[in-house]
Amino acid sequence: MNKIGFRIYRFKEGPSIGLTVNEGDWTKKVVDIRDILKLYNSEDESKFAMFMSFSENGAYITIARSISGRGGDNTAAWIYIPNNIEVTGTEIIQIIDVVKEELSASKSNVERLTQIFAKDYRTTESAAYMPSSVEKIFAKRNVGFYPLKDIIGEKRYQPIYSKYHAILISDNDSMEIVDNNLADLTNEILVETFVFCPPVKQDIPNGVTVHFNSPGFPLFSKPVRVNKSSRISLVFKRTGFEDIPYMDSVEENDQICGVPIFYWKKSISRDFFKVIAAHDSNIDLTSDATITINNEELKWHQPMIISEHDARQSKVCISVNGYEPAEGYPNLLNASTQITVKLHRAERTQSWEIELASGHTAVMDLHSKYLSGDNYNSPIKGYNRKDGVLRYTNFGVLKQRAIGFLMAVATFIVIFLCVALYEWFNTHKFEWQLNWPPLKVEKVGSYKTPSSSIENTSPNPGSDPNPQSTGSEDALRSLSKAIAYLDNESGTWQRDSLNFYPDLEHLFEELNTYEIDSLLNRASILQNSTKFNEVLDAIRENREKIQANRKMHYKRFCQDGDYTITVTKYIDKLNKPIEQPGKESDAGTGTPFDNGGSKNEEKPTNGSVM
Repeated sequence: MNKIGFRIYRFKEGPSIGLTVNEGDWTKKVVDIRDILKLYNSEDESKFAMFMSFSENGAYITIARSISGRGGDNTAAWIYIPNNIEVTGTEIIQIIDVVKEELSASKSNVERLTQIFAKDYRTTESAAYMPSSVEKIFAKRNVGFYPLKDIIGEKRYQPIYSKYHAILISDNDSMEIVDNNLADLTNEILVETFVFCPPVKQDIPNGVTVHFNSPGFPLFSKPVRVNKSSRISLVFKRTGFEDIPYMDSVEENDQICGVPIFYWKKSISRDFFKVIAAHDSNIDLTSDATITINNEELKWHQPMIISEHDARQSKVCISVNGYEPAEGYPNLLNASTQITVKLHRAERTQSWEIELASGHTAVMDLHSKYLSGDNYNSPIKGYNRKDGVLRYTNFGVLKQRAIGFLMAVATFIVIFLCVALYEWFNTHKFEWQLNWPPLKVEKVGSYKTPSSSIENTSPNPGSDPNPQSTGSEDALRSLSKAIAYLDNESGTWQRDSLNFYPDLEHLFEELNTYEIDSLLNRASILQNSTKFNEVLDAIRENREKIQANRKMHYKRFCQDGDYTITVTKYIDKLNKPIEQPGKESDAGTGTPFDNGGSKNEEKPTNGSVM
């Protein structure tokens, strides 16, 4: 705001706000002043009370006159002067005179007051005042030693005023101040204050900040108000560099801080370096390292100061006992990154006394980068140090071999257990139940192979229309696939195809030799097969005939390489009555359970038994 603010605040049977010109946030400070009027003899209504107070952004001059009524009733005019405008003491006195005239009139001239506060003033850099104390502590200042235009003019703000709630100003037409306990500032020297501004950003390099050289180094980033001719001690800071001190003298208002010639010096400490072993980054060698910069040793807790120019091309040497020294020209200006240096082990020589094959001893020198420097433990594998002499021992070799053997045995046992466990899971089924035990385990797996079984071979995919040639082997060999094969439309079972499924292995031999018990044992597994159940039903019905002819075969030795069973013909043959001797049967001479020696036994046609 580049205008002076004005408000009339009346208190008569309660507060009321009158004319307000150039309203803003400043009006929040306009309050009831009856407590302050108690410091005056306010009986004479022709006299005025005038006092000053301050906020961070400006000064308040309050002019009050008592009005008839209860004690303390008054009309007060508040004049607000922002701290960012240039207004002279003479101009302020002219405004005060007009305000006093209007307060004395029976009715204020609103147009006159509005016009006098309509003026625009030149703005300048502002700096915050130290606001008046909130404690009700007051001081007075009489006109005389300094004229009124100085007290309320350019020197109206004094740093000492911040200790008080308000400064009571007494002149010719002022009410009498009756409180004798007020601090009297009449003889205090009026100091002239100027606004002092920080440097222009373009005048300082990036990363450089300006601080006051006082405890805590407060940042100098906005204008401040200081006494005229003050010498301000400043510090220019840059991370990783030494501070540059600077002194400036304030001789005019809105003065901008000067900028020194920058000769930056880098502060280098040992924390800037980390030294590790090249063969193992977990080995920290920093504490044992000797670090020199430009042939000057960098000591602990004593940073080295070098110029910015030298920091760009300094010669750095790092050495650690037992390691090859490192030398380079790193850029030391980057203070945000720690320099890591890797040192390789240096070749060292150690002398050892070693036992010879003859039993005598000899001195042996070892040269290597990999010697640990330990003079008590043997550096040679297979040797121990005893009585100061390296002596050969095969205990270490035997120990390693024993460990290797035990590891191999353990691996074999683990593999064997895994295979056995896998096989057990494949031959058992699991089912949760409500009674005890909650998990029911049943064996559903393979059957023992009869001693007379024929060697199992993989089926020829071209000879079997039912097994699918795609998918995984486990899917092809599942129980559901086996049942699907038994119930195929052709009604024929081929031996190799039966043996392809784990659940149907040796079924051909059991059917061919009428092994009743083995076939009945398959009932629970193959209960979902319609055609297998039909075969079982026929076997049960003809159990006595089968047992009477136990050594008979369905097909004797499977002549002509035919290993096929046709379900319908198999059942028909079971159901045929036993032929009397000498009478021909439909299938040839002999009983249905003939030994198969008859020359008239039917030959298979189209892959099936007739």
